[in-house]
Formats: sequence, structure tokens, C-alpha cells
Amino acid sequence: MTNEREQYTMGYGPAATGIMARRTAQSHAAFFLPHLKPGMSLLDCGCGPGTITLSFAELVAPGQVVGTEIEALHVALAGENAAKSNVSNVRFETADIYELPFEEGSFDAVFISAVLSNLKEPIRGLREAYRVLRPGGVIGIKEFDHGGDLLYPREPAVEKYGELYVRMRRENGHDPEAGRKIGAILIGAGFGNLKLSAAYETFTGPQEAGGFAQVSIGLLGEGWANEFISRGWATTEDVREMVNGWESFANYPGAIFAAAWCEAVAWKNGE
Repeated sequence: MTNEREQYTMGYGPAATGIMARRTAQSHAAFFLPHLKPGMSLLDCGCGPGTITLSFAELVAPGQVVGTEIEALHVALAGENAAKSNVSNVRFETADIYELPFEEGSFDAVFISAVLSNLKEPIRGLREAYRVLRPGGVIGIKEFDHGGDLLYPREPAVEKYGELYVRMRRENGHDPEAGRKIGAILIGAGFGNLKLSAAYETFTGPQEAGGFAQVSIGLLGEGWANEFISRGWATTEDVREMVNGWESFANYPGAIFAAAWCEAVAWKNGE
């Protein structure tokens, strides 16, 4: 079967990649770690630059870890990061979640972060994850939910930025509030024995809030501004105000952005 590649709203530029690269298994997948042990084989599906994958590899060693990503540039970057870290029990492959290049029952565990909300058919994607898990295998899902994000101060231009980003996600056929639905999606894909939780990824203080503001401005430069303007949603002046709004946010002493994430652990065959 040939699939039309999904449109990834965040993009693959330095700003988008940078926010992914700050994450590790310890910081981003703590809910999943109690279910892992040395010797397990693990698939990190949609691994981005591979920083979470490399953490998994260290935790399950001597077990083997595979990171897959649809974007070849990220596969190459993940491989470079693995070489720099001298992690040998990991490899990275270009693959589409709808057609994973692995035999049935290949892995003891699967981890998927920030992927389902970028799929038009998330249940179909998870059914592939179900297929490549062994009977009794465990899956961990982490998915953002923009319906729960927190922002202060509430700069009008920054709020417009967020509204247009969410609108763009919806027009790409994706769900910006997919996080709260991951339990239902897992059940639809055949998984059972769900354990659900939620968490915030928080950016506050001069360094973190300022860094997040620069990432947000960077995303405008990497394509979002052109998208907003070409779709007739914003003017060049609106974009300038968004940049100014993020700069004001970065300089506000009590600034906070907290991204809402939903988490799930489930098992194949409910075991």
C-alpha cells in the first residue's frame, strides 16, 4: 500500500528540532520507565532527533532499540547523536507508522510521543504498533493536548499565534486535542489494561521562557508566518506583533507556558 505522507505541522527546521532535542526518557517518559527492564527490545516510533531513544537504549541495554522516523533528516541526525553518545545498542530507520518494516511480534515495548495528533488515522497507526508488539508487550503513549495549555501573561498577539497554529493543525486534518483521546484510540486499536495520566511540560524563568519564546519566533521564520499570511489569516504586521508579543513574554518576570500532555500505558491482549 502506498500512503500519502502526513503533513507535519511543526516542521523539521532548527526551532522545531531544538524543542524535541531537549527531551530525554527521564524527562518525557517517566510514566513509562517502570515498565521497562534490561534486555527488552524497544521501538521508539516517531523518534525525531533520537534523544529519548538514546535514553531508552541505555535503560534496556543489552536489549536492542530501534528508532523510526518518517523524516530522513531526523534519522540522520539521530544516528549522529548516537555516535556522539557511544550508544551501540540502537539503530535508526526511515519508516512510516502506517507501514512499519518489522515482522509481527518483533518488540517487547513500543513508545510513541507526539505522533498520534499528527495522523489523520491514529487508530490505523496504533494497529501497526499492536502488530509489531509481542503478545503481552507494553506500549507507552505521550500526546499533547492544546486544550489544556497554560499561558501567562496573555499577550493578545501571542494568543492569536496559538489560535492560528491550532487552526492550521485542524486544516492539516489533525487533532490538536488528541491527548485526552489516547485511551479511546488505544482501545480502538486492540489494546487493553489502560493506565492513564497527565503532565505538564513547563517553561518558566528567564532561560526556559525566553528559550521557548525564541523557538516560537523561529517557527514563524521556518514557515508558519508564510502559512498564516498565504491562507489569509494574518498580515505581515500581525506577524511582527506576534514576534513582539513573544519578546515581551520572554522579558516578563513571571512568564509561564505549560504544555499539556496526556500519557497512557497499555498492553497487547490486555496482559
